Amino acid sequence: MKKIILLIALFISSLMADVKYIDIFDAYDKAASEHKKVMVMLSKEGCPGCEYMESIVFKNKDVENYLQKNFVVVHVDIDKDGLPDGMDYFATPTFYFQDADNKILKRLNGGKNAKDFLETLKEIKAKK
Repeated sequence: MKKIILLIALFISSLMADVKYIDIFDAYDKAASEHKKVMVMLSKEGCPGCEYMESIVFKNKDVENYLQKNFVVVHVDIDKDGLPDGMDYFATPTFYFQDADNKILKRLNGGKNAKDFLETLKEIKAKK
């Protein structure tokens, strides 16, 4: 019963998440036109780290605002969508940070707390 309540709560909280995802096929054009970087989150259903990132870290207003302002955000469920070309993972979540030309700037394995994730975002933003 507790698992059902947790799943319902996570589902409802995911509906209210403010981080906007875009299809990976459109991400690089959008990033180029808006002068942003691309963040691809590889996840899968039932991943506690993925749920933490979406329900806690991405709801942090500083993280949310920084992502929206500087990144095109893509979410890929590896079980449903498969892996994008050139990407792999050890565990989920795995984050790929890329430029608009699809060049990988950094790979991050696992989640982080909001403060550390925001620092990672700032580090990636500064890369040319």
